[in-house]
Amino acid sequence: MAFAINGLVYANWTSRLPRLQEIYGMDNGQTGFVLTSLAIGSLIAMPLAGFLIVKNGSRRLAIASTILFIVAVPLMGFMPGYTALLFLMPLVGISTGVMDVAINAQAVEVEKLWGTPITSSFHAFFSGGMFVGAAVAAGFIWAGLDLGLHLVAISTITTGLSLFALRNFLRDEPESSSQDAGGGNRFGMAIILLGLASLCTMIGEGAMADWTPLYMTRVTGSAEAIAPFGQAAFSGAMLVGRSFGDNIRGRVGSRLVVAGGALLALFGVMAAILYPTPVIAIAGFGLVGLGLSNVIPVLFSQASKLPGLRSGVGISSVSTIGYSAFLWGPPVIGFVSDYQNALLPGGIGPFDGVVGLRVGLGVVAVLMFLLFVLSVGYLRVKD
Repeated sequence: MAFAINGLVYANWTSRLPRLQEIYGMDNGQTGFVLTSLAIGSLIAMPLAGFLIVKNGSRRLAIASTILFIVAVPLMGFMPGYTALLFLMPLVGISTGVMDVAINAQAVEVEKLWGTPITSSFHAFFSGGMFVGAAVAAGFIWAGLDLGLHLVAISTITTGLSLFALRNFLRDEPESSSQDAGGGNRFGMAIILLGLASLCTMIGEGAMADWTPLYMTRVTGSAEAIAPFGQAAFSGAMLVGRSFGDNIRGRVGSRLVVAGGALLALFGVMAAILYPTPVIAIAGFGLVGLGLSNVIPVLFSQASKLPGLRSGVGISSVSTIGYSAFLWGPPVIGFVSDYQNALLPGGIGPFDGVVGLRVGLGVVAVLMFLLFVLSVGYLRVKD
């Protein structure tokens, strides 16, 4: 339920970004600064969350961060101006960043007690919360509720849900410092490799979330009404993949889930690049979602199991490296796309028109290949 609350609240406020722009008179560049300040707050908070989990356990931190997130989001509709909003967003980022780490740490503890892989199921609830949140937001917009009242209503609903959910969290104790801390360099390299795999995955997720609507209209020539179907195919496939991911992981193992997922995502993004028709692009983006759906749950689970390293520290370290992708990944794809438009207006070799976003999404293809290589040759994963 905590994962679903996270997705529900997130979908509701991001669905109202156009209204947020109107209220504070923001252009796209200023909106970018607002989103960047939120991402910076999350990146600062995640390493701190690992430290706090070691000192206090994940239960207290999950409760505090969830309530702070629910309370902070509605304030977006009541700030006195753009500057005040800019100062609020890091607080939202800190609360959601700490919440992500803390509830994932709780999920890992539940998985240990359960005895079989169930991490993907928790992430499926986050995706489901986003789906429901988008539908709820559409309903509030249709009803004519303004941003502030809309978010207050969501806060009220999720506060009630959180009071039910959080009181049932595991009462984990602060982790003992007597754990074996030997082999620090080896464990450091394991964290770096898991973090790099997380980075590749989240750049792929960020690219699908940010660029698929533009790709559908500008590259495939889709009508604007068709453009959201690319993003919907990706998100829907993520939800389906995570719903069945634990069963698949239990049958074939974590390494094959990551390696197979990377290949599936690589095939999907290459199909969209080389055959940019609406139908093939939508199907390709769906394959990317299906392929990446269970990679992050597996990586977080593996980070919690590294010998000699406390689970909260492992999860927060991998999260920090991975979530940094949302800060700079999509802009890099945009820069590559603009550069290729200027450099090669006629296309590349036999592929006329392979320019702009098609080359930009090539960055995702390269990272999917790197993820496959990491999963096969370098990642230390075990079930």
